[in-house]
Amino acid sequence: MITWGNTSKEVQESRIDMAVLPIGSMEQHGPHLPLCTDSIIAQSVAEAIARELNAFLLPCIPISSSIEHKDFAGSVWIMPQTLASIIRDIVLSLKYQGIKKIVVVNGHGGNFILKPAIRELNLLHKDLLVILVDLGGISPNNPDIHAGEAETSLLLYLRPELVKGKGVDYIPKAPRSYIDYFGIKGLSRCGVWGLPSKASPEKGKQIFETLVRKSLEYIKDVLKTYEERKEKHEDRN
Repeated sequence: MITWGNTSKEVQESRIDMAVLPIGSMEQHGPHLPLCTDSIIAQSVAEAIARELNAFLLPCIPISSSIEHKDFAGSVWIMPQTLASIIRDIVLSLKYQGIKKIVVVNGHGGNFILKPAIRELNLLHKDLLVILVDLGGISPNNPDIHAGEAETSLLLYLRPELVKGKGVDYIPKAPRSYIDYFGIKGLSRCGVWGLPSKASPEKGKQIFETLVRKSLEYIKDVLKTYEERKEKHEDRN
């Protein structure tokens, strides 16, 4: 595995053809989890994926589209179109160097812009393959949406020293779609949407291993389909 800690010479000599880009966020996660919760999870999963695929591990993008958390201290966000532009620029800079397979590991549920942005990159650049791995979509656990059992368990497993107590259990009496109208604080004053009291390091280990396993299964399936279609196209020509 090559990372940003390697030298330019080492990256060049590795002839690596795949990169893994994690995306986190800087947003409140209740009174018990750090602002960097999504970044820690995304970076950890991305590292496991990069190691398995012998890919170039990029540093996590630590700030993304978190405007729904704007009423909580410490939350910092960028606009969706800004995130889309950042992803495009990173992907095209990798493509320029010959790295044309990129896995984007998304750790924040509010980054809805990623799907159309990545679809556009794939359809406009035929020699490019960008795979979106959405961690929230891999392991849906409603009504555990934010800073609840799953995320707290993951942090207890990955970075227990950053967890401050058991948190506050709270599930708003509203559908998730209402976040678009009222933001998180308008639905949960404590910033939690779930049951962090049920969290444990053991559950965190199990959730983490599931995220990595299912991510790799999905990536390998997309890669297999991509190579098969590429071969068929070359045969026609």
